[in-house]
Amino acid sequence: MRQNLKSLALVLLVTVVVLNLFMFGLLSYTLNASYQRTIDQVRTNVTNLALMMDHSITGAAREIVLVVEELQYYLDRELAAGRQLPPEELRQLVRDREGWIGHIARLHISNADGLVMSAPPEYRERLGFAQLDAFHQLRENPDLEQVITQLVRSPISEDWVLVCLRRYNLPDGQFGGVVAAAVDASYFVGLLSDLDLGPHGIALIRDLDRRLVARHPPLDAPPGQTGAIGGSRELTALMDAGVATGLFYSQGTADGIPRTDAFRRLEQLPVVVVAGLGEADYMAIWRHDRNKAMGLGLLFFLVTTLGAQLLWRQVRTSYRANRRSRMLLQHASDGIHILDEEGRLLEASNSFFQMLGYPPLGNTLRKVEQWDALHTAEELRTLITGAVRYNRTNTFETRFRHRGGHDFPVELTSVPLEIDGQPLVFNAARDITERKKVEEDLRIAARAFESQVGMLITDADLRILRCNEAFSRITGYQLQDIVGRKPNLLQSGRHGKSFYEAMWHALNTQGSWQGEIWNKRKNGEVYPQLLSIGTVRNEAGETTHYVASLSDISARKATEEQMRTLAFYDSLTKLPNRRLFLERLEHAYAAVQRLHTFGALLVVDLDNFKTLNDTEGHTAGDLLLEQVANRLVACVPHQEAVARLGGDEFVVLLDNLSADQVEAARQAEKVAQDALAALGRPYQLDQAEYRGSASIGITLFGSGESQSAAEVLRNAHLAMSQAKISGSSGWCFFDTSMPEQVRERSEIDAGLRIALEQDQFVLHYQPQVDDDGRILGAEALVRWLHPQQGMISPGRFVPIAEQNGLILPLGNWVLWAACRQLAHWADDPRLAHLTLAVNVSANQLAQADFVDRVLAALTETGAPAKRLKLELTESALAQEIESVIDKMNQLKEHGVSFSLDDFGTGYSSLNYLNRLPLDQLKIDQSFVQGMLQDTNSAEIAQMIVLLAERMGLSVLAEGVETPDQQVALQKRGCHQFQGYLFGRPMPAEEFERMLLGRD
Repeated sequence: MRQNLKSLALVLLVTVVVLNLFMFGLLSYTLNASYQRTIDQVRTNVTNLALMMDHSITGAAREIVLVVEELQYYLDRELAAGRQLPPEELRQLVRDREGWIGHIARLHISNADGLVMSAPPEYRERLGFAQLDAFHQLRENPDLEQVITQLVRSPISEDWVLVCLRRYNLPDGQFGGVVAAAVDASYFVGLLSDLDLGPHGIALIRDLDRRLVARHPPLDAPPGQTGAIGGSRELTALMDAGVATGLFYSQGTADGIPRTDAFRRLEQLPVVVVAGLGEADYMAIWRHDRNKAMGLGLLFFLVTTLGAQLLWRQVRTSYRANRRSRMLLQHASDGIHILDEEGRLLEASNSFFQMLGYPPLGNTLRKVEQWDALHTAEELRTLITGAVRYNRTNTFETRFRHRGGHDFPVELTSVPLEIDGQPLVFNAARDITERKKVEEDLRIAARAFESQVGMLITDADLRILRCNEAFSRITGYQLQDIVGRKPNLLQSGRHGKSFYEAMWHALNTQGSWQGEIWNKRKNGEVYPQLLSIGTVRNEAGETTHYVASLSDISARKATEEQMRTLAFYDSLTKLPNRRLFLERLEHAYAAVQRLHTFGALLVVDLDNFKTLNDTEGHTAGDLLLEQVANRLVACVPHQEAVARLGGDEFVVLLDNLSADQVEAARQAEKVAQDALAALGRPYQLDQAEYRGSASIGITLFGSGESQSAAEVLRNAHLAMSQAKISGSSGWCFFDTSMPEQVRERSEIDAGLRIALEQDQFVLHYQPQVDDDGRILGAEALVRWLHPQQGMISPGRFVPIAEQNGLILPLGNWVLWAACRQLAHWADDPRLAHLTLAVNVSANQLAQADFVDRVLAALTETGAPAKRLKLELTESALAQEIESVIDKMNQLKEHGVSFSLDDFGTGYSSLNYLNRLPLDQLKIDQSFVQGMLQDTNSAEIAQMIVLLAERMGLSVLAEGVETPDQQVALQKRGCHQFQGYLFGRPMPAEEFERMLLGRD
């Protein structure tokens, strides 16, 4: 045994060493991988920061260049026209353009000698650009249009600036001067200050001569001053190598902080940008993880060492315990005996032999079947084999055979164990003869009294004599707590004197009473109870005892209440549901009719709730609904006034309003306004903040009107739908025209399908003309020729078609009808030059087979593709721009042209606009109609014309209604027009007569 202990000690030592080596290896690998991830992440971060700086600075540069080009274009045009621009006009011109980019740069216009002509007279002779090399380059090189300087002292203000100079020419082509935009270095400081660089990060801009343009955070030292020449060795090496981008690690910086930096050379400006993150910042987390790993390794070492020590102590203790066990075996009170798998007796305690009537020594007991009187030999072997095989402890009752011939009951506990590799069964037998007798007596005595029902017995004076366990379990009172006391200690105080008088009357007259009662437990809890009381009388008819049986019916009551809640209340918000709400609406309607007052019903529907569910999940949606319910309850006089009909729809029922209809409407409006304000406040959904809104429909009811509750609810729904159409976060009162509007909308929805089947649509054509009024083409506009209602404008049916999906077959019909008309014009030499513009919806453009549909229409009708112009809106380009560009390029290859309709009214990315294969921009009619009164509209129209000229596109203004509008557009360079001034949309025959009549 001692040799086994030594071997076990060696195994424990080797195990501890191997585990600790593995743990330290795993921690080292993890820390190294974490370090590499940290380095990769910081490189990605500084690269993104440098890219953000590039985009920000390049965007500003593009704005400057666009304005400078516009000024140069204006000067060239005016000088070519023979105009001499006085200084005051130049100053006004500069002030107007500085309104666009004044936050970025200062604009100046100089003459051929470099003097600033746009400056006030007292400064004009002293200010100029003649000392700049860039000025001389532009003057001496006619082919050079624009130069952007590196960081220089401003010839105007002596500040450090970057100057963009652009040449403009005299009418004879000679150098006339420059248009200059000077950007202060301080502007770039503002751009850099918005970057999140951490405590030790840096962002700086240097020109190609390594002069410092801007730095954040600022450095209070000569190297940190604007214009200072410097830079780390790594940055200098990258700039000298001429690379465009790069990453480097710098230690020898001006502030002595080691960093990982990203470098980018800008294309638009002669500068480089550098973004760096401090090593102390991005390595802090890794160093913290390293310290934790070292602590974890040390802790693991201590735990394994301590565990080995504890295990070793346990083994030694077990060794000592084994020795003691053998001694205790012989002195145990139970009959302890150990059997092998065959049921042979290996060892037993003295008490075992005494139990069976045998002496401890010299007995003849060898196998279990000699003393077990209940089981056969085969059953005993099965029990022993099962205990060993399944390794389970089993306690059961059996009968042992005494040496004297009688048997007796025993309780036997069998425990499988293994000693020195041999499976054995340890048995402890206890003689339970006396216990069986006691149990039998108790069973007979308790059967009549003990049950799951609480029992209480009192004498004739109501003094408690006895209670059962069920009573103690229900009330919390044990027998010793209540013996001698009266049952009134259980009273809850919820029942009055008359209740108990009725109970005692039944007991005295009928001998029993049964009913539900509220009683109180020992801990003070009041609970519902089903109580039955009976009177026990002797042979003389005198009352000797009272016997009460009681049951706790809390669970049943809770179930009933839960069923009621599920039937009448919403499980999420705990508000009344539709069923309970309709009942309350019926009662409220009857009440206002009786009192001759008004009530109001508000239907509240959340805006964009489906979007929240789709993007954030139903958990976020449930959180929002709970908060909405709480806010609505806070806006009304009592909680029962609010209910949830389902989904994101709530109702607010206001009864007992004023008898005056106007005052009642004002009261309902006040509640709606309060509700919208409450629902418009931010919501906290887990860790995210969400802002929502709602639409509310209001209807009044009562004061003599004859309506059902369903009609009131329907009217409120109609008003809510109108509020949604009018825009989010609004409310709307029901009026009698709404059902008619709904009916009309439904008729149009159903009629559109029939109109497509029966070909009830026609195309009208609005002329598009040039400066001289010559008709260049037309725009095809769809009309619905209804057999009963006559001509229906697209404003009534196109929005409905977009909602119900019929815009796709309708748009396809328009395309084919337009192509057939083009083919007809192509056969007539007088009409063959006409182009035809067809509007294309975003839904059509999103179809995968859009290109095939257009080409099929052209091929099968024989229409010339070069005369077909597809008009797109900015909304059609808002999604899947790459797919849109690809489809446009495919059709462009076949000759189809494209026009961008309503330009300037939506969101157009200039980056995507430059890539779109457009042929024409259309100035929206809102700018055309407002340009004579609004200078902003006129300026926007001017910029659209200039942009189109730069991109090589034609420009067409729509909505032209007066000659003054046409003249204003011509002055700004627009020479194609469409509008009522030249003709309304008309049938094809009328359009052709108009065209041929002009010819």
